[in-house]
Amino acid sequence: MGWLRNLFKKTDSVDTEKIHEQIQEDIRSNTYVDKRGFIKENCEIIAESSRQIDEAKIEYQAVTSYLNDMQKIDLIPKEQRESLEEAARNIINLNNERKRYQNRKHNITDIQYRLFERDEMQIPKELTSIREAESYQTSIDEDIRHLEHEKQSLLEQEDDIKGKQSFLRGIAIATCAIIIVLFIIFALLSGKSGSNMTLPFLLTVLMGMASTLYIFMEARKNAHDIKMVQIMLNKVIVLSNKVTIKSVNNRNYLDYIYSKYMVDNYEQFKSRWEEYVKLKDENKRYQNNTELLEFYNEILIRELKRFHIADADIWIYQPSAIIDRKEMVEVRHRLNVRRQKLRERMEANQKQKDEAIKAITSFIIAHPQRKEEVFRILNEHHIPLDILK
Repeated sequence: MGWLRNLFKKTDSVDTEKIHEQIQEDIRSNTYVDKRGFIKENCEIIAESSRQIDEAKIEYQAVTSYLNDMQKIDLIPKEQRESLEEAARNIINLNNERKRYQNRKHNITDIQYRLFERDEMQIPKELTSIREAESYQTSIDEDIRHLEHEKQSLLEQEDDIKGKQSFLRGIAIATCAIIIVLFIIFALLSGKSGSNMTLPFLLTVLMGMASTLYIFMEARKNAHDIKMVQIMLNKVIVLSNKVTIKSVNNRNYLDYIYSKYMVDNYEQFKSRWEEYVKLKDENKRYQNNTELLEFYNEILIRELKRFHIADADIWIYQPSAIIDRKEMVEVRHRLNVRRQKLRERMEANQKQKDEAIKAITSFIIAHPQRKEEVFRILNEHHIPLDILK
């Protein structure tokens, strides 16, 4: 039965008399197997067409009322339009200002805005503290690097002194070995040749004593130096630990503030705060804008009602048409096009409805024994019986 609905939807391009004749022929030739389905199909078409017609009538009346209001506005004398046009101009300016506020892009997130709003009184102090903490952190990092450099230098000195001590031990061993060898040589020469080796012995002893004194003095000096280096190294390590603790505490404070306000550093925090201050000011101006807009909307509606405009509220959404004749002409044209389309829509639906009624009437004529059944189906679809011709 779906073809029947499509058939009625094309009434603008198909001869309706031929459709009616075809329906009657189908009924007479008993081509409709499901006669009850045929009646229900047409009842649905009637119900849907009626609904479409009612909706279109309501909208048609609204558009007509709108056009009548436009005519009344055009007829308002120029000397009585001053308050009306002033209100319309103010509404246009305020709406443009609202669009600028709404289209502005901000880096600050809604969550950050709420955080700044909550801690608004203490954030200036927090900014100062963060700037000082970041500067202090830079100083601490420099101290840590300096102490680390000093520590490495002292460790190198310690290694150098230990190297000297090893070198002295080597000299001592070599000296001892040389003295012993000389003593053996002198003893052998004295035994074989009977020469007096007293002087060489004395010179060798003096050389050994001089070497021992030098090694002793240098070893003592190295022991003192390594002790001083170790003392200085311990001081550097203690200082480094203290500075590291300060760095950890200061870094923890900075990380807490960064996390609290969802920023990465002082510069970003400062930037977000300045943006918050501007945005808060914009919000105040936006609120004032809203209040002014409501004020001028009321004036516009009041002025329009003074001239018996039926749908005064509509004009707050297109105030430019009140002060711009070209805009009013364009609006009127669009409304006339809408009204024409509504007429065409009502006519098309009325044709569908009429064809469906004709189809049911023809069915009753062809099958009078099923008249009661047809009436029952009409009642089920809340269709009055008096529509049948």
